[in-house]
Amino acid sequence: MLVKICGIKTLSDAQTATSAGADFLGFNFVPTSRRCISEETAEDIIAGLGDKRPKLVGVFQNQPAEFVNALATKLGFDFIQLHGEESPEYCAEIRTPVIKAFGLDSDFNTEEVFKRLSGYRVAFYMLDRKGRTGELLNSQKVAELAKKFPIILAGGLTPENVRATITSAGTIQTVDVAVGVERDGEKDAEKIKKFVNEARI
Repeated sequence: MLVKICGIKTLSDAQTATSAGADFLGFNFVPTSRRCISEETAEDIIAGLGDKRPKLVGVFQNQPAEFVNALATKLGFDFIQLHGEESPEYCAEIRTPVIKAFGLDSDFNTEEVFKRLSGYRVAFYMLDRKGRTGELLNSQKVAELAKKFPIILAGGLTPENVRATITSAGTIQTVDVAVGVERDGEKDAEKIKKFVNEARI
């Protein structure tokens, strides 16, 4: 199981996630997000990690492709995660491998979502909760989609529920977490370590 820790804001966060065994680190550049960081902060964090580091992911939402491509090149991102209404055509303009996020209702219609995902040609398809609140996505339905697409499961995962969720949605290969490893809006080292450990069992 691969693990992505998203919303990295400090070098300490990044080092903790790296030491815990995270496979991906997410850096948020969405202006409306409370996890948004500046280009300079991201550059400093990445420089502080050195060469032995997880894959780096830049997170964007409905931002100009030219801006995304330029920042991806400057900071050396391995993936670009798109959290808005980006079209398949937009995704094709991004020169870095794309993780396209889709906000879904917890009990989504599998056939409709299959058709939606099929319109995209991206590296990973992230399934997240619509509105980022409410129940976890139906894990059996997620498992069905994961037979056809490389899925990253996000939305409401915590150290307490990630193992059961992975067991239920057994065909997924990657999980993503942000708020689930935070305390009072900041990353919590013990939660990060516990999340990674639980996801790997």
